[in-house]
Amino acid sequence: MSFPASPLQAAKERLSIPAVGAMMFPDWKPGKACRCPWRDDRKPSFSVYEDGRKWKDFASGAGGDVADFLAAASGSSPEEGARRLIQMASVLPPERTGEPRKSVRSHDREDAEREAKRSTWPSFDCLSDSEIESIAALRGISAAGVRLAAWDGILRCADSREGRAWIITDRTRRNAQGRLMSGQPWAAGMKAKTLPGAAASWPIGLPVPHPDFSCVALVEGGPDMLAAYAVARRLGLQDIFAPVGMLGAGNRIPDDALRHFGGKRVRIFGHDDEPGQAGAARWAEQIAETGAEVDGYSFAGLVQADSSPVADLNDFMRMTPEQIERHAPEAFAFATASPCAASIEETITTPVSALAAA
Repeated sequence: MSFPASPLQAAKERLSIPAVGAMMFPDWKPGKACRCPWRDDRKPSFSVYEDGRKWKDFASGAGGDVADFLAAASGSSPEEGARRLIQMASVLPPERTGEPRKSVRSHDREDAEREAKRSTWPSFDCLSDSEIESIAALRGISAAGVRLAAWDGILRCADSREGRAWIITDRTRRNAQGRLMSGQPWAAGMKAKTLPGAAASWPIGLPVPHPDFSCVALVEGGPDMLAAYAVARRLGLQDIFAPVGMLGAGNRIPDDALRHFGGKRVRIFGHDDEPGQAGAARWAEQIAETGAEVDGYSFAGLVQADSSPVADLNDFMRMTPEQIERHAPEAFAFATASPCAASIEETITTPVSALAAA
C-alpha cells in the first residue's frame, strides 16, 4: 500500500535549491562549485548537486536538502525552514523546465484564447539589488519594503520592447501588470499596462501566502502594494498581515476570490478620489458578505513632505518621517493585538455602511 507524500516531502519534490535561491539571492549562480550565497565567499566553497536537491558548505560543514538550505539562508531553525518551504510550495506553480508552456484549465476556467495570450508573457526575472534600489527611489519607499515584496513573489522584472519594466504579479500568475523602470508612461499613454490574457480583476496576493494570517490590507494598484510591504517592514508586521491588491478601482472582486477573505479582518486603503472611493465601497460590500470584518482607512487631512495632499498609500509613505511614525501605527492597528486598536477604530476608519453610501 502506498501513502501520499507528507506536505514537507511534497514541498521538497516541488521546489529545488536553485529555485529557492533565485528568490532569495537573485545574483547567485548555483553549481557544483560555487560561492556561498549568504556570506562573503572569496572562492567557491559551496556545492549544489543531485539535480539541485542537495547542498554542501565546505567552509562550515553544513549541508542538507532544500528545507535545510532555506533555514540556513534565512538564519532560522530547521523547523521554521521546513514551515516556510511548505508555505512557498503551496502557492508556487510547478517549476518551469524550459519546455513550451501547455494550456491548462485554471481556477476560473480561462478559455484557450486567454491562455494562449498568457503564453506570450516575457520571462519574469528576480530583481537585482540595483533594480530594488531604483524602484524604491522611484516610488519614495524603503528598499527593505521593495525587497520584502520581491521575496513574497509579488514583484518581478521583465524586458519589453519599450524598456525594462517592473511587474506586479503573484505566484499564481493569474494577473500581472507592468510599469516602466524609467517612470515614464508606456507608448500608448498609460502608466500601468495589464499583460495580455491576465485576469485583470483578480486580486494580487490571493490566496494569502501564509495561511495563518488573519488580517489583510486591501489596496489599489501596484505602487500601493509596494507601500503596504514597506509599512509592514517598518512596523515589524510582515508576519501579521498580508497585502492584497486590486489593480484598478473599476474592478469587481470575482466570486471565486471572495472566499479567501472569509473570517479575516480586512482594512481597505482606497484612493482618495471618486473612482477610488467607489471601488472601496464596492469591495467592502462584497467582502462583508463573506463574514469578514471589514472597514476602510481615510487619508483625509494628511499631507506629503512637499505639502501636497496624501491621496493613497504610496503618498502616505512620502510624508515626513515624523508623520509616518505618528500615523502608521494607527493606520495598521487593525493588524495588531494592541488593546488600543479598538479604541481608535472610530476616529481612524470609515465603517462599511459609510463606504457603501459613498
